[in-house]
Amino acid sequence: MAVIERPATVEGLTIPDAWRSFRTAVGLGWAIESNWSDPFLFAVYTIAKPLAAAMILVVMFNVITQGQGGEFLQFLIVGSALWNVVFGVMGGLVQSILEDRERYRMMKYLVVTPTSLFPILLGRSLARVAVSFVAVILTLAVGVVLLGVELRPNILLLVPATILGLTAVMALGVFIAGWCLQLRQEAWSYPEAIAGALYLVSGAIFPIDVLPTFLHPIAYAIPTTWWLEASRRGLLGHGSPGTIGTLPDLVVLALLVVTTAVVVPLALAGFAWFMRRAREAGLLDMTTGS
Repeated sequence: MAVIERPATVEGLTIPDAWRSFRTAVGLGWAIESNWSDPFLFAVYTIAKPLAAAMILVVMFNVITQGQGGEFLQFLIVGSALWNVVFGVMGGLVQSILEDRERYRMMKYLVVTPTSLFPILLGRSLARVAVSFVAVILTLAVGVVLLGVELRPNILLLVPATILGLTAVMALGVFIAGWCLQLRQEAWSYPEAIAGALYLVSGAIFPIDVLPTFLHPIAYAIPTTWWLEASRRGLLGHGSPGTIGTLPDLVVLALLVVTTAVVVPLALAGFAWFMRRAREAGLLDMTTGS
């Protein structure tokens, strides 16, 4: 009698198991981010840090503009507020994967389990994402109360811009996290360096038109540029100063969709390749000493 072999199955690769891994990683990430402190104390720290940064921003604007910020002040406040998400997401994803490899020495054990590393990585970084959104809200609130920024929210534009922008930023963070596994020195400092470079070319603090001409194609090719522009329109009711501000809302949103659709699969493919190379090269238990 012929024996029919059933295809091999591996436990832990189902959606419910991935969800359990993600949920557990969220709790772990929040505990690590708060350093296992009292929730009230961590809440105070979470509010105090971005609030202090926002107050420094207020003093800087008042000194530089002598209390007359105008349209550029609104442009700057929104860009500074939203960029907390980029620093939080990129830093959270990279720090999560490096901590598991070098501080807690758990990476080599995680990758041999049946579950995927991807939901664990996303869950571990979610605490920093949440904290970064608190910083966004506080910075905008300080801008409204102390600097006279007028918000005219457009939910139909703001919601899709936020979803697409966060997706694109997380994809970039996943790519950088995989890349940092390949580095032998100063891997911890790369997220801030890359986020700082994007801060410069994405139009976060000044219009893209003031950048050197050779940087314009780079600025227009990255999704963070169109996320900031769409979010400014969704919050302020108008576009940024300069050429990019003359584009229709639907064009800006379409460009955000296109750039995000390009970045996400490239980032996921890059992360998969980086992980495969890290396995083959024995980099999953390496320490950089940085």
